[in-house]
Amino acid sequence: PGESSSVSRNQYAWAYFALGCFWSPDARFGSMPGIGATLVGYAGGSTPEPRYTQLGDHMETIWVAYDPRICSYNQLLDIFFQVHNPMRAPIKRQYASAIFPVDTEQERQAHAARARYARHLGGALATEIQPGIQFYPAEDYHQKFHLQQHRRLFEQLEAHFEHFDELVRSTLAARFNGWVSGFGTRDDIERELDALSAPAGPR
Repeated sequence: PGESSSVSRNQYAWAYFALGCFWSPDARFGSMPGIGATLVGYAGGSTPEPRYTQLGDHMETIWVAYDPRICSYNQLLDIFFQVHNPMRAPIKRQYASAIFPVDTEQERQAHAARARYARHLGGALATEIQPGIQFYPAEDYHQKFHLQQHRRLFEQLEAHFEHFDELVRSTLAARFNGWVSGFGTRDDIERELDALSAPAGPR
């Protein structure tokens, strides 16, 4: 896999979520069928060019490229609300709960889902909905963090890509990052191998 297996963004829609520390959500979303790529970064604030040591008012955020023919935005919203506690106020702004819609339809679905889960959970949610944000990719050591802890496997995957950036934006890395984090199986990955490509994503 690599440049030769890249696909057009037209196959994918993009979504952005903040739900606490971004390492585990990156693995959770990346393990799902229909997800082309994931990336972690910062969004939702006004501080220019945020970095991990200088986040200002930004939140830890994940970018998800998904194929709507396989995985709908509403399915992503369900995962979002189910894998963290949207009722709890964050201990720090960087760990806040937020949905960042990219268009009016995503915004409509986000508001509907937040209202639905507020009724289901029986209280007000802390989840913010902010359309039109700018996303800043995080530093390399945060990308596919759990996968990078498995150095031998990560190095084997690196051999298939010219650049680190291409690897961490690939479907292959998303699936293996999910697998080593306890989501999905090696068999699931092997069934998908022929189609494990992804869009380039935000820069």
